[in-house]
Amino acid sequence: MKKNWNKLLRLFSVTICFLFLISSCSKEQDTVGIIKVVYSNGNPMIGATVVLDQTNGAPGTDPIDNLRKQKNTDASGRAEFTYTHEAILDVSVSKTSGNDTYVGNNVIRLLRGKTTTLVVEAVIQ
Repeated sequence: MKKNWNKLLRLFSVTICFLFLISSCSKEQDTVGIIKVVYSNGNPMIGATVVLDQTNGAPGTDPIDNLRKQKNTDASGRAEFTYTHEAILDVSVSKTSGNDTYVGNNVIRLLRGKTTTLVVEAVIQ
């Protein structure tokens, strides 16, 4: 009878350890910001340059490495950025087409482990 209890206790202990190992291996979800750039008529702007940065940090704080990122929008007018931490970032958009320069600005708040989408309208400057 005592052997049965020992086997049961051992099996239970191994099961608990296995469950802890599995739960600790799960990857935290990425913090993603998606910027969709559109013309004033709502059509997607292809090939616009999108910059995410934090230009006004708190006084006395060190800048965070690799915070500034730059990408061009795809065929649907989207640029996707992945970060490790939460952040409030300035969004700057620009595109030159012929003699016209389009610009747009906004702010995005990225929440840890979430995907945040922001639409920026770029207008002729």
